[in-house]
Amino acid sequence: MANFKSGVGNNIKLLRKLRNITQEELAGIIGIHSRQLSKIETGEHFPSCKTLEKLCIVLDVSPKELFDFEFIIDEYEGALTGTDNTAAFLVSTNKDSDEGKIVELYTNNLNKENLPANTSDTGMAKTAKMINKPVFVEYFEDKKTTKIVVFYPDGREKVIRNSIDDEAKQSMVYIMKEIKKIAKNKNAVNFVKLSLSALKNDNDLKELSSIISGMKLARGIEE
Repeated sequence: MANFKSGVGNNIKLLRKLRNITQEELAGIIGIHSRQLSKIETGEHFPSCKTLEKLCIVLDVSPKELFDFEFIIDEYEGALTGTDNTAAFLVSTNKDSDEGKIVELYTNNLNKENLPANTSDTGMAKTAKMINKPVFVEYFEDKKTTKIVVFYPDGREKVIRNSIDDEAKQSMVYIMKEIKKIAKNKNAVNFVKLSLSALKNDNDLKELSSIISGMKLARGIEE
């Protein structure tokens, strides 16, 4: 059970870091103390079913992913720090293509002749098969990481980080934090619900516009 608890806790920690969420932020959103979350991440405590459900929602993962103990972020970190024989490439790309230029290579055991002919997905997949090890590729553009992909020797590939997903996760965390502040205010919650519905419903949009006009009038703000 100790290994099981440690595996779950480690995945929660790694996923939280990938989402750029602090322990304090995550604990606040799911309604537990940060010390309790710390003990969950270290495997000292195991989260309740209710907490697990909240974690899956906030971290945007399925229960299956949360219990996937073959999560490979640790291997990637090992490659970048030179403590692993896994190959990791840092690739500069542009907006028009996923292909780019290898600007840095982290590895302890990769010969120059085994370097990929190009940085396309096909080239990286061939390299993984050639060296019979996972190949980690960190793509960046304008000095910012856009995605991290793992290519496996058996032909599989897995995106473990995507800048678009990161931004969406950060937005979700922000929204959930703000919603929690007003959760007990029925009028405020109804206003938020109406605002969300107005994004796709014309009648609700008209109602929302009428409410906002009234709010402006009450505050003395001219249209």
